[in-house]
Amino acid sequence: MFEAINNIIERDTYGSILYAVLGGLLMLSTYHMVLFFQNRDKSYLLYSFYTFFSFLAYISVAESGFLYDLSNYLDLDFRSKQLFTIIFNCLYFLFFAQFLKVKKKNKTWHKIIIYPAFGLMAIATFTFLILKAGFTDFYFEYFENTFPYLITAQTIVSFYILTKVKNKLKYYIILGGIILFICSILGNHSVRQLPFLNLTLRMGDFIYFMGLLVENIAFSFALGRRQRINYREKVAYNRNLIAEMQKNDELKDKINIENQRRLEVENKQIKYLQEISDLKLSILQTQMNPHFIFNALNSIKYYILEHDTENAVNYLTKFSKIIRTILVSSTVKDFTLEQELQTIKVYVDIENLRFNKKIDFNIFIDDQINPEDIKLPPMVLQPFIENAILHGVALLETKKIDIQVLSKNDHIEIRIIDNGVGRKEAAKNKIRHQNSSKSLGTKIADGMLNNYFGSNYYTITYLDLYENEQPAGTTVVLEIPAQ
Repeated sequence: MFEAINNIIERDTYGSILYAVLGGLLMLSTYHMVLFFQNRDKSYLLYSFYTFFSFLAYISVAESGFLYDLSNYLDLDFRSKQLFTIIFNCLYFLFFAQFLKVKKKNKTWHKIIIYPAFGLMAIATFTFLILKAGFTDFYFEYFENTFPYLITAQTIVSFYILTKVKNKLKYYIILGGIILFICSILGNHSVRQLPFLNLTLRMGDFIYFMGLLVENIAFSFALGRRQRINYREKVAYNRNLIAEMQKNDELKDKINIENQRRLEVENKQIKYLQEISDLKLSILQTQMNPHFIFNALNSIKYYILEHDTENAVNYLTKFSKIIRTILVSSTVKDFTLEQELQTIKVYVDIENLRFNKKIDFNIFIDDQINPEDIKLPPMVLQPFIENAILHGVALLETKKIDIQVLSKNDHIEIRIIDNGVGRKEAAKNKIRHQNSSKSLGTKIADGMLNNYFGSNYYTITYLDLYENEQPAGTTVVLEIPAQ
């Protein structure tokens, strides 16, 4: 039976089987190289090399046709076949180490598998080059005869390591590898020529071809299984990703809703605080306005009682003008500095009607400042002018009050300067009149500024002026933000 099969292979089908196997190897090599460029998985690249060197190893076996001509053109002989056989056997170890991801499991195991394979390929290539250089064929022939024993030991060690690797795909590799290994060893000329085997070259090649077929079937199953595993993992990953994205979207919606609610609450709080601030400002204004009106009405009353009709009428005319300003101020929360200064001019005109010698009143505005752009609470400067008049210059023959508006970095500095008796003398006068409290008007003005700008954004400073060590007046310095 065995002899009949041997005769069929030797005489009839060897050439067809050889061309079929080599064509299949070349197709496998090309196919896996394409897979490598598509997936960038090194296991495909290594298997492509493995099948390609298997193809190269058996080109020289062809006895006719295109492969025979190609073998002669490439100068491939029996020694070349031996070299390529050694290389593709070593490449197989590199392939399955990469395919089963042994390095991720254990780096030491990975080194034990691949380092000897690299070493055997290097020795085979080096001794082959010595042979081709024409020195001697001793080293290559010696290594070629030793190789079956070395690769057998490496196979035993590597497959033992594979039994420790937790990867179900290893069983396909072990099965295909063992079958191919046995067939490769039987196909080796030094083994097949053993007396108890005595196999011909073609029979040895046929045995190897069958082993290669089984090995590729095993690998195809392994590849299909891994693709199925990868597909399932990808589907599971996509499902988890979609679920995670949905959770993130839900969480994002919740956060947006919560932020919207928080923003609405904060806006309401800001609105309420603004309303409270406006209410405080309105209350302070209503406290100050009657105070000013009361003082003005007292002056009008004085003129009427003195039967000074002309001054009383003049006073009433100016008073009606400033009353309109007061009414406007009660409906708004701020004036421009221009409005405020015009109101102060009218107020000083009214006060001047009370004195025989009028107050020399002047306003200076820095060229860098546009008073229309500066905002402040309505009629907030009036109490300071009132103080300068009543407690400063009222009793003097020469009355002088200046307002200076200056630019100081990011602030506006408003200076109210009088040539009055000074604060010490004014305090004595208050004691004489049984009124030691600070001016109600300036307290109200301070409260208005605090409510409008905030306590950290404005200052009121009082400076005493001296001339020849004698009191020469007072300067009130008011700093507000340059808006």
